Parts: sequence; structure tokens; C-alpha cells
Amino acid sequence: MPAKHVHRLYKPLIQSALADWKQECLYLSLDTSLFWDEYCLVRLAVVHRGRALPVVWRVMEHGSASVAFKDYREMLEQGRGLCGEGVKVILLADRGFVHTDLIRLTTQWGWHYRIRVKKDTWIWRKGIGWCQLQDFHFKHGAALCFHNVRLHKEQRYGWVHLIFGRNNVNGEFWAIVSDEKTTLQTCAGIWNAI
Repeated sequence: MPAKHVHRLYKPLIQSALADWKQECLYLSLDTSLFWDEYCLVRLAVVHRGRALPVVWRVMEHGSASVAFKDYREMLEQGRGLCGEGVKVILLADRGFVHTDLIRLTTQWGWHYRIRVKKDTWIWRKGIGWCQLQDFHFKHGAALCFHNVRLHKEQRYGWVHLIFGRNNVNGEFWAIVSDEKTTLQTCAGIWNAI
């Protein structure tokens, strides 16, 4: 039986669906899944009404859910080619994707981003200098927004905006970096998209 080229089959359907996108924003989720500690699925999906609908994906032999930018860049470019014109695109990604190359690329494309960062992330603030997010201590439900900060002591990137704090239900630490000014609505927008 001949191999099926799934992307060729689905590309026209996905292009058609995204070409006439009627919502204010198109939320795209960049995510990974690990199978049998041997294969990693990297996917870009449209997030709509609580569902993630895959747009492009790649499976590779890789024993970790953390992947390098070079491993998913081409996939992102394919996804970009499927998005309609004139739609505000917001890329959502988890902690494994806080790559400065990804942030630069999305900015070049005019996309916006909301990327979760780890609590050991270094930030730089004017007049304060470098510190790690884990140096801040919060009660459940407390959050801070910092605007115009730099990320990554080694790779220095910025200016970006940040919201971080502790979930009011389970106390889990959350930090999200964005190209747009952050408010409590930044998190609400993500939860509503999901």
C-alpha cells in the first residue's frame, strides 16, 4: 500500500478553514507529546472552543519533550502559510518553547505570543538588575505584572512583558511572557481560548 501524505491531504482543508477566520484572534498552540520515551510529537494547533485542532505536526525520534528551535522552525513556517491574512495571531506555548529565536521569528511575522516561562528564568528590570522569578514569594492568588523587562541572562532578549504569581486554587507557580502589556486579562484570555 502506498504511503499517504497526510499534510498534502489536509492542507487545502485547513487553508480553507483558516482563510475566512471570523474570530478577533486566531490562537495557535505549540505543544509536544512524548511516546514510549522514544518519539516526540511536535504540533501546532488552532485553539477554538476548548479544542486543539492540529494544523501541522512533526514526529521525530527524540527521547525528550523538550525540542530545539531548529527542530520545529520549518513546521511553524508551514503553519504560517496556512493562516489567513489580516487576522491577529497569538501563539501560545509552554515552558519548553521559551526560545529567543522563536520570539524573534513570531515578532518578524507580526504574530503575538504568550509563552509560559520557568520560575528559574532570569529577568532584568531597569534600576534593579537581574533576578530570578523564584526570588519572588506569593500567596495563593497573588500576581505581579512587569513591563519592559529583559529575559535570559545569557541570551538577553527584550523588551517583553510578564505576568507571574501563584494560582489561587492549588498555589502552582505561573509566569507568562508576552509581547503585549500583561494584565490579569492576559491569563483570562488564555483560559478562554483553551
